[in-house]
Amino acid sequence: MRVTQQMLHQNSLRHMNQNLSRLEKTNNQVSTGKQLHRPSDDPNGVSKAMNLKSALAANEQYERNTNEATLWLDETDQTINDMVNVMQRVRELAVQGSNDTLTDADKSIIATEVDELTEQIRTFANSKVNGNYLFNGQKTKEAPFPEKDSYKTNPFDTGAKTFTIADGVVVQANVTADKLFGNAEDDANLFQTLNNLSEGLRSGSPTSIEQIDKGIERILSTGAEAGARQNRVEAVANRIKDSSLELKSMLSKIEDIDYAEAITRLKSEESIYQATLAASAKIIQPSLMDFLR
Repeated sequence: MRVTQQMLHQNSLRHMNQNLSRLEKTNNQVSTGKQLHRPSDDPNGVSKAMNLKSALAANEQYERNTNEATLWLDETDQTINDMVNVMQRVRELAVQGSNDTLTDADKSIIATEVDELTEQIRTFANSKVNGNYLFNGQKTKEAPFPEKDSYKTNPFDTGAKTFTIADGVVVQANVTADKLFGNAEDDANLFQTLNNLSEGLRSGSPTSIEQIDKGIERILSTGAEAGARQNRVEAVANRIKDSSLELKSMLSKIEDIDYAEAITRLKSEESIYQATLAASAKIIQPSLMDFLR
């Protein structure tokens, strides 16, 4: 085959462009720290990277949900503990008030403290988290017990506030007022028990310690259920964090470059390109005038 000057020029330019393209690609990888910039770089790798990013995005949403669920359950746990402390004091007052040696004035003073503790329980029942009522089901913008006698009409909502904390895993993050305090028709309704205690102290009627104990037991039992859900959410949250770390590690292996290897390759590509330029200059430089001189 006859080799012409034009063929030499075309081959030299093609080789320069190829070497320059590899140099530009390597330089771009070193500059960005990423080895995948377009699907053509590695179609299989890009596909895997996209799947990993989708899984990471899902985990990020699950993590936000677990954080919110944890906030609700933490506030619920703290509020229930505060309620139990108040009810323990109520029980002490009930035992004290059952002493026959107390005068009517003494019992009236105790009844006044019971009234204050009852109002404190109602304040706890209307507790909020991030501007939402804890114990009013799905109607989180409305107080479950807006008035002192609200417990007589069941004004609260009993819907479950749920969060999806993993694929196919839904957890209830709230506790409803009926579980904590009882319905209006419930003989062991906590607010009714407290009112009966106050009225009994003032009228001299016997005080039912048993009803108070039932109220405390109801609160403790409900708190234990919420605590179990809290442990479950915490376990799932830890698993999500571990999963995200593993996914990020896998994504890094696909996308990120090895800087030491990439810089070595960049130096090599620079040397190759410089050599190509030098060789091409010798081929392209001669012209007809050069041969006529």
